[in-house]
Amino acid sequence: MSSTPPDLDDIGPLLRTGTAPARPASAPDLARRFVLGTRTWTFVVLLGLYVLPGLVGHEPWKQDETYIADIVSTMLATRDAVVPRMAGEAFMEKPPLFYWVAGALATLTSPVLPLADGARLATGAFVLLACAAMAQCGRRWADAQFGRTTVFVLLACFGMAAFSHLMLTDTALLAGIAIGMAGLPRWRTRPGASGLQVGTGVGIGFLAKGLLAPGVFGLAAVLLPLCFARWRARAYARTVLVALLAALPWLTLWPAALWLRSPALFNDWLWTNNIGRFVGFSVPVLGAAHDPGFWAKNLWWITFPAAPLALLALWRGRGAWRTDERMQSAAVFAAVVFGVLVAAASARDGYALPLLPPLALLGARCALTLAPRVEFAWCVGARVLFGGIAAALWLAWAYIVLTHDPLRLHALAELLPPHPDRHVDVAALACALAATAGAAWLMAFYPRRQAALQTWVTGIALCWLLAAALFMPWADDVKSYREVFGSLQPALGPGCVASYGVAESERAMLRYYDGIVTERLETQASSACTQILLENPEGRLPHCSDAGSWQPAWDGARPADRHEHFWLFRRAPGAARCTDRD
Repeated sequence: MSSTPPDLDDIGPLLRTGTAPARPASAPDLARRFVLGTRTWTFVVLLGLYVLPGLVGHEPWKQDETYIADIVSTMLATRDAVVPRMAGEAFMEKPPLFYWVAGALATLTSPVLPLADGARLATGAFVLLACAAMAQCGRRWADAQFGRTTVFVLLACFGMAAFSHLMLTDTALLAGIAIGMAGLPRWRTRPGASGLQVGTGVGIGFLAKGLLAPGVFGLAAVLLPLCFARWRARAYARTVLVALLAALPWLTLWPAALWLRSPALFNDWLWTNNIGRFVGFSVPVLGAAHDPGFWAKNLWWITFPAAPLALLALWRGRGAWRTDERMQSAAVFAAVVFGVLVAAASARDGYALPLLPPLALLGARCALTLAPRVEFAWCVGARVLFGGIAAALWLAWAYIVLTHDPLRLHALAELLPPHPDRHVDVAALACALAATAGAAWLMAFYPRRQAALQTWVTGIALCWLLAAALFMPWADDVKSYREVFGSLQPALGPGCVASYGVAESERAMLRYYDGIVTERLETQASSACTQILLENPEGRLPHCSDAGSWQPAWDGARPADRHEHFWLFRRAPGAARCTDRD
């Protein structure tokens, strides 16, 4: 602080208001304010370009989007906010917070957006909430620059880019974890406010995904004082107590409503879908089994580059382990989440999203203090990698638009329809060109501290925006079920429809598009329906007592899909039935 006394002209205002009048800003001050303002606006614009593209403009895609869209549609139609239902059946895999938010946004945007697009905005809302919470977390532990860097490290992860544009309940869990972590830095000075925010984050995570968030925060709350003496204080105990009280409404109201509605459904949610998935006894029925090498094969790309930065930060700061509460809390949270992932009997890529916030918080310090040579090498590597991907996207788009033959490149034929509509969307093209020019300027002509991390995030945002702007209609033709189930509608006759082998996502889309809830031969002894929908490449009928009288009435598949094929068979009314039993 300067020790220069105030001028005589300043004494009067100082005595009256207790503060000295503001001096005219000097040139260095103005320059500093301009840089900080530009940095903030660049951060906000880049965050928007990262999160928003791809949230609208396509139908529900398999895996999670299909059943979530049907659940939201059913909730809005039935006004039942307690029991999620998919394809006419109770779907108790997850609590309903994401469905509530998705339904509210779908309703608000219904005049201009289809239901699926409006519901998908919930993903964007939760991702932005998670980023805001992590910025707050970093700012509270250090300063505003550290907060921005924490968000950049989070966005830099390939896993974040892969899962932050789809309807996934895991994004709500991510937001809950981030909010809870953002409350922790103030546990010494404001234990009440700290516990309130931690408990709110735990509650959001619980209503998003179940017992994972309470389990992670509960175990971390026990481990912190056991491992580090600094956390053995009354203020910490008060924080934990307030967090528990703040989380109680979130943890009890919906489960109590579910129990009052149906104890059987409550048991299905708690015992089968939470405990059973973790321990393993329900995995053979519910799926998503944990391959012993699953995380070894996938965790590296999901957490890159946050995990290497976090490990480097832990090594560099090994001397501060006893005093650095930020490092202690983030390391414990990361260890607990990793242990839960490895120990669980069920595994999917998206389950690793809660690991990213603590890794980002650990890696931010390292990202701020990289050696100049490392910074330069990373920056050049990011430009080459994402510049090459962007160029490949443009070349692929030009090849598709400028040629009129069916797609012959194997890589494109697997992802796009064989006969794509080559109409050029001028608005999307202009957006892609502007994004390419802006990203090139930002990466090449706007160097500053953390240029490598900013370049990396800019490259990810650019490549995703190009994929969304240039390829979204073609990708939607391949991944959407609208066309295939739209063509089924005219072939359907009156009466009920049985189904055999039709998976969860497909049954959800059948109800979403055609309003059909089938009688599943997998769950009932037989069906007297005169129509049966199959999902298998050969169109094999199940065990039907009069299989010879069944005639194919329709078959269809999504373009370029070699694994799914649907068949509709019909027979004349009679007493014969079909069953999946021998």
